[in-house]
Amino acid sequence: MAKAPAKEEYELQHYNFSLEELVAQNAEMVQSLQSKLLSRFTEKLIEKRQIPPEPAERLRASCNKTALAMYSDCQPALERLNALFRQTFAIPDNVLLPTDVLQARGYTEELVGSLEQEVRSAKDAVMQGAVFIASLDAEMELHRALEPCYQAEEDVVELLKELQEEEIDPQDVFDMVKRMEIAGIVDGADSQVDSLEFQ
Repeated sequence: MAKAPAKEEYELQHYNFSLEELVAQNAEMVQSLQSKLLSRFTEKLIEKRQIPPEPAERLRASCNKTALAMYSDCQPALERLNALFRQTFAIPDNVLLPTDVLQARGYTEELVGSLEQEVRSAKDAVMQGAVFIASLDAEMELHRALEPCYQAEEDVVELLKELQEEEIDPQDVFDMVKRMEIAGIVDGADSQVDSLEFQ
């Protein structure tokens, strides 16, 4: 089962092997091993049986023909082995290198470049978002720490409002100024107090 030359060239170029090359190498290896084994067996036979030189040479000469006959007898088994090789090591037609997949789908280098730029921009945006979220977390921590201060401020404002709503008795103010004058805290309070107009 011969493969298309373009497919075989693609496999060799990108995957550094071709399926048909593997099958051919396997067949060659089997043939070579058979030939070597037969030669070795013949030499052992000549040595053990002490075969004279002339018949020994005829035996050696027939090794090649016998090896070819053995290889021919092994063909059905080899075909099954080759089928197993093709099934195991086949690279499916739809398996392409990433660059070839892009080309097959019509992606140009410019489009791929712009997509990569978009990915980089998205990564940068994610990083900036992470920094922003971290700063928001820090700000939230600060607000949580200041919350008791806000509460105290609200309490003071409420107290001030309450004090402003209370009516002030002019006589109380006059008495307080007198006490301050007696205590020496203020000077000449009499003239100032007399000129006060209370609403």
